[in-house]
Amino acid sequence: MRIRSILPLAASAVAVVALSTPAQAVDNGYYLIQNAESGQCLNSGGGVFAGELGDCGRYSAWHAINLPGGSVQFREANDEGRCLALSPLKIYPPAVAERECDISPDRWLIDGPSNGVGVALSLDGASNLGTLTPQDDRARLGGQGDREWVLVRVG
Repeated sequence: MRIRSILPLAASAVAVVALSTPAQAVDNGYYLIQNAESGQCLNSGGGVFAGELGDCGRYSAWHAINLPGGSVQFREANDEGRCLALSPLKIYPPAVAERECDISPDRWLIDGPSNGVGVALSLDGASNLGTLTPQDDRARLGGQGDREWVLVRVG
């Protein structure tokens, strides 16, 4: 009898904990950030000029690391100390670049499922800059929240 009266209470406690714990946007691991329309990848490995779109290859993988609060850092696969971040260049629309982690806004929010369906990417705390969007041969901020990217797990 006592066990039956405890079960609903235990189920309620589990539900409350689940609601208060931020969900991970993606699993930690290596991903391509691929434009859903063109199939081009957001490439790394170029310092301030990273953020170019091109063929998916050697310099395309990003290491996604989940952070407290539901944001993600995309770290360069070959240099874990460099992250996809807001460029220091004061241009409009704002560009993204690869910079030393934790120096510039580099915590991303992922809107959408991580199962091969399009997602929108925005900088945590900088939603006024818009979402990541392709423009010419680069990725920039200024998008309207469209799910323009696919996160493809590669490791």
